[in-house]
Amino acid sequence: MQKFSTRMLVTLSVLVALQVILTRFCSFNAWNVRIGLGFTALVVAAIFYGPVAAATVGGLGDLIGSIAFPTGPYFPGFTLTQVLMGLVLGFALYRKYTGAAAESGVSPDTGSSALYSGTQLSQLLRVVIAVLINQCVFSLLLNTMWISLVYGSSFTGLLATRALQAVVTAPIQIIIISVLQGIMKRADIRSVLAL
Repeated sequence: MQKFSTRMLVTLSVLVALQVILTRFCSFNAWNVRIGLGFTALVVAAIFYGPVAAATVGGLGDLIGSIAFPTGPYFPGFTLTQVLMGLVLGFALYRKYTGAAAESGVSPDTGSSALYSGTQLSQLLRVVIAVLINQCVFSLLLNTMWISLVYGSSFTGLLATRALQAVVTAPIQIIIISVLQGIMKRADIRSVLAL
């Protein structure tokens, strides 16, 4: 199990706050559709700290945001969805490197100069799979079920409008995550976070 350092806890706290702000104030919200950049905090936590940290950011961000800035009744199913999304992103994006290999950007298991092991194509494939799982399974199916339960609406009726959200959101998320991965490879970014 990963030990949470003080610096890591501070960073994760900032990411939770960032997720709350981006989700609640910088996104398009309707009662059954939300399109925004709140997922970027999960992505940063996933890249730097892994699945447990990303799940924690997702869960706490949703819980705090729902209590502090409610857009409807609080339902723990939405928090569960955010936790699961963080786990998926963490498993897809996190690659742990230690010691001199991490400082030099050399992968310890392949010896290549890429920060992440594997080719760029396999990195993109991991991103695409993670986004499709999050959008199709969690956002589209699971969140639609939660909305149906909370508001008493027809699941199949909601599915059509939420499917459009998934179609619009998935390619945008793939592009943003790929760009963030490139930015997070930089040694100066990693040194600020003491990685």
